[in-house]
Amino acid sequence: MCQNHTQHALSSSSLPEIPEYQPQLIEPAWVHAWEQEHLFEATNHRDRPKKYILEMFPYPSGDLHMGHARNYTIGDAMARQAHMRGFDVLHPIGFDAFGLPAENAAIKHKTQAAAWTYKNMDQALATMRRMGFSYDMNRLVKTCSPDYYRWGQWIFEKLYERGLAYRKMNPVNWCPTCETVLANEQVSEGRCWRCDSLVEKRDLEQWYIKITAYSEELLADLEKLPGWPERVKHMQANWIGRSEGAELDFRLCNADGNPILGDEGIITVFTTRADTLFGCCFFLLAPEYEGLAELVAGSPYEADVLRVIEEAKHVSALERAQGELEKRGAFTGRYVINPINGAKIPVWVANYVISDYGTGAVMAVPSGDERDFEFARTYDLPIVPVVLAEDDPLYEELANEADIRVSQVTWESAYTADGRLVQSGPYTGLLAGKHSEAEQRIVADLEEAGLGRRSVQYRLRDWLISRQRYWGNPIPMIHCEHCGIVSVPEDQLPVVLPEDIDVAAGESLASRPDFYEVVCPRCGKAARRETDTMDTFTCSSWYYLRYCDPHNSELPFSRELADYWMGVDNYIGGIEHAILHLLYSRFITKALRDLGLVGIDEPFKNLLCQGMVKDHEGQTMSKSKGNVVPPSSVIEPLGADTMRLAILFIAPPEKDFNWDEKAVAGAHRFIKRVWQLIWRASYLSQGNTDFDKAALDEMALTLYRERHRTLAKCTNDFDRQQFNTAISAIMELVNAFDSYLKKTTDPVAGLIGQVATDIVAMLSPICPFVSEELWHQALGHTESVYQASWPSFDVSEAQADGVEIAVQVLGKVRAHVVVAVDATQDEMSEAAIQAAQKWIQDKPIKKAICVPGRLVNLIV
Repeated sequence: MCQNHTQHALSSSSLPEIPEYQPQLIEPAWVHAWEQEHLFEATNHRDRPKKYILEMFPYPSGDLHMGHARNYTIGDAMARQAHMRGFDVLHPIGFDAFGLPAENAAIKHKTQAAAWTYKNMDQALATMRRMGFSYDMNRLVKTCSPDYYRWGQWIFEKLYERGLAYRKMNPVNWCPTCETVLANEQVSEGRCWRCDSLVEKRDLEQWYIKITAYSEELLADLEKLPGWPERVKHMQANWIGRSEGAELDFRLCNADGNPILGDEGIITVFTTRADTLFGCCFFLLAPEYEGLAELVAGSPYEADVLRVIEEAKHVSALERAQGELEKRGAFTGRYVINPINGAKIPVWVANYVISDYGTGAVMAVPSGDERDFEFARTYDLPIVPVVLAEDDPLYEELANEADIRVSQVTWESAYTADGRLVQSGPYTGLLAGKHSEAEQRIVADLEEAGLGRRSVQYRLRDWLISRQRYWGNPIPMIHCEHCGIVSVPEDQLPVVLPEDIDVAAGESLASRPDFYEVVCPRCGKAARRETDTMDTFTCSSWYYLRYCDPHNSELPFSRELADYWMGVDNYIGGIEHAILHLLYSRFITKALRDLGLVGIDEPFKNLLCQGMVKDHEGQTMSKSKGNVVPPSSVIEPLGADTMRLAILFIAPPEKDFNWDEKAVAGAHRFIKRVWQLIWRASYLSQGNTDFDKAALDEMALTLYRERHRTLAKCTNDFDRQQFNTAISAIMELVNAFDSYLKKTTDPVAGLIGQVATDIVAMLSPICPFVSEELWHQALGHTESVYQASWPSFDVSEAQADGVEIAVQVLGKVRAHVVVAVDATQDEMSEAAIQAAQKWIQDKPIKKAICVPGRLVNLIV
């Protein structure tokens, strides 16, 4: 017998007893062993390609939930497999630890925010350890730690020095429940993103970061992100909101039409439809328009205008812009002059005009805009048609400059399509629309007259970062009556946040003289420290860079290490961060690049937005609904490997899925089956992984080919982050392996050992604990499976030398025959005829229908 074959005496019936699978003993032991070996610490190997894999770090609001478990399991499977494939892997973790929830919890539980936060971080870390995540704990980052937020303050000061951070009075979003301002991105359908309260408008002096300085680059560089979901890029593009158009100057005038001279008499609008200027029937200002109150002060119209302004404070800019609210407005008693024809136009304030886009002033063309049309109908304002389709019954008449108003015809809505201009003086008859001939000519003529200019506008507004709450990174600025606003000297950073503030008793930074009473670093006189803290998104907008060099005490990170590790190769997190965190991080990366701190344009090369984990009925899990499934409910009885396998197998990572207890039970059964199979294989192989392919019988060759096929598919599926199909491939190999061991009468020890080794290696990124135990105890390795190489394969070896085809005679299967994989149709036909002689006999063959690789149908 060939030396590669085991002795028949070592049959399944005579194998030693297989140890019991006990995940509650195995898993904690391997957590301890990995930590003792510092197994997952990144080493900056310059002789290996790098791979930076990162999941969005959690907010420590309690123990980890199932959404966390899914996110981190996906990233961990990527990181473990990348290390086995020879990459120098950076896979860190930390906590986004500042923010309002901790402060509110401290108030609710009558404790300190710091104590509550650190307790939750400890609990989350314990769960992460128990789940076997391969994090480099030497790089752990906590944003509430002074050695981290010091550098957030440092970055803020550098932005301030470059004019990218500033303070100004502005209407802001105010959450009455959270008692703080919100950035535009933190208001969803008029409600606070945290507590869902209705948001109000208030005038406050606040700190801003000038993200708009990068509007064009943020938009253009989306093209540099082929590894991002198109949906996320589309959301960012819409939020940035680039519009090409023109700024047009309307001059205020008296009721008699006499213009008010000087710069203060000009109100500028931005429009993409200058071609419709002849249809401008009234002029609109946003309720927040700067100087509006002065325009109506002391006039008979003041009360009505102030009423509209007050009502608008209780409706979000988003709701107003969507145009679904009842159109409300008031006449200001003022007029402007249309720059194209000198017409006197009444000025109104309207609740659907917002100051966050354009200039806060709008030239209203009711014949071409649905909202303006509705407003005109409500207040009986004129509606002058200026764009019509050529087949419209009015077109011929209006093209001849007839002075027809919409009240003389029947119109149910505005005409918003492209067409040709009518009632538009010398431009009548020109094609109208965005970037049309009419628009080009009108803007050119206004530019020549000094009344307009080409312009590009963005919906994006500067990032409001001031928060009137305690638990956040202090803004490192000082207010001095003599010197104005002064930065805290760099050698005095960080401005340390007192951790003993009793927020439950109503204390805040503004109520602590020991915090805000300081000496001006410039003049030495008494001054007041800024008591606002930074939006928590300032902490999460650069944390991925700190991971590259977390112990640096001279800089936030070294340029050398940042350039080595960045950008993040695989970033995993929820799509709810598409506008907030992801946009802010892109901006900060570009700003730090321009400061010379990093050499990349974009922080995240590839983005995976994982789906939600819902309850078994498809409902979103929440504590209020009582349908939360905690990870511990699976880990404690069945082990972390079972939960990891179930999470990755139930659905592709980007899809939502309903929690399925049957799938969890199935995952556990599969792990136990693999446990039994690998132990049995280890007894049969006796550690041997060498064999001669030429000596394999057909049954062994089938298993040999299945090994190569599975490895090729599993590797490809990992590359595509399709872990569910990778697991399916492993399951198919397990089935083939089990079948071979049960059916063969001549087992090949080396082949058995090789396939067992490969199954454990492929399974290890998904189920690291059971894989590590089998790797050591059953297969006899002394080094961790994490340090092993990903198994090699040859796609060509997955193909059989021959393929079995069916032989039909007049459509009925009569035989099967093996032919070469690349057999010609003539060769297939000849083999089929020989195999079907019993049914053909002497009958002439009229035709042979060949389906390569499948069948031959003989027509006799």
